[in-house]
Amino acid sequence: MVKNILSVIAGYVIWTVIFLGGAAGIRAVRPDVHDENGITADVATLAVYLVISVIASLAGGFSAAKIASSSKTLCAGILAACLLATGIPVQLSAWNDLPVWYNLAFLILLVPVTMIGAALVKSKSE
Repeated sequence: MVKNILSVIAGYVIWTVIFLGGAAGIRAVRPDVHDENGITADVATLAVYLVISVIASLAGGFSAAKIASSSKTLCAGILAACLLATGIPVQLSAWNDLPVWYNLAFLILLVPVTMIGAALVKSKSE
């Protein structure tokens, strides 16, 4: 049970490190397309943010499933729910600053991509 809880926490931390690290890298490389608050409307940059989110979700789901001692799919599902619970208020707070397509794509991709990451783990118990 403790290992399963830690798997969700680890997956969340991994997602956060990858996404925030990637976002910081993008802002450093492309400061010209971000405003003083770090917001951008540049389509190519937003697409890169989505790619980073997909990579983070794959890594988070994979890690959660890999670390979990049992119920790997359930642990990944809980992670996906936590990411969505965090993502919804973040995207709502930026709703007027970012294009709707970006906000929706970001949220829609979180759960399925996290679950795909978990499915990449070969499981003997499920």
